[in-house]
Amino acid sequence: MDLRFKPLQLGEKFQNLDFREEDNSDPMEIDSFFKNERETYHKNNLSRVWIIREKDTPIAYFTTSMNSIEIDFLSTGEQVSDTTTKRYPAVLIGRMGVDKKYRKKGIGKKVCNFCTGLSSFIGQRIACRYIILETTLNKIPFYEKSGFIKAEKLPRKNKVWMYRKLV
Repeated sequence: MDLRFKPLQLGEKFQNLDFREEDNSDPMEIDSFFKNERETYHKNNLSRVWIIREKDTPIAYFTTSMNSIEIDFLSTGEQVSDTTTKRYPAVLIGRMGVDKKYRKKGIGKKVCNFCTGLSSFIGQRIACRYIILETTLNKIPFYEKSGFIKAEKLPRKNKVWMYRKLV
């Protein structure tokens, strides 16, 4: 599969993309964000929206932005000794959606790999220690396969934070 990752071009039109769950729910607001808020977040630098295409066909998207993770979320031994900070710098994968027609083809794994590479590149230039995301409980195994660890804090409303160390 020939995938291309490029930032959103403002004014682009997208039709027939469906990022809802198989039961047509949208618990992480992946579908509604893409349809209603992507341009506002992108043009105001709240998130960078990336479009994934197979050849010229849009099939998925994800967002990235700067964030941080509280040290209380991390596993024992992750804290840096001799520091007083309560948070560590992180890149946030804010949203990730793959159109229903293209699921189960390894696209999500490729997005995780791309985001990890991008975060490592950024982290070498502006000090970024982690890549983080929030997901639903049923998606934990998917992200664990990409090297993410479930945060120590208890889930809220069936959602959980996950992280991956970059350095």
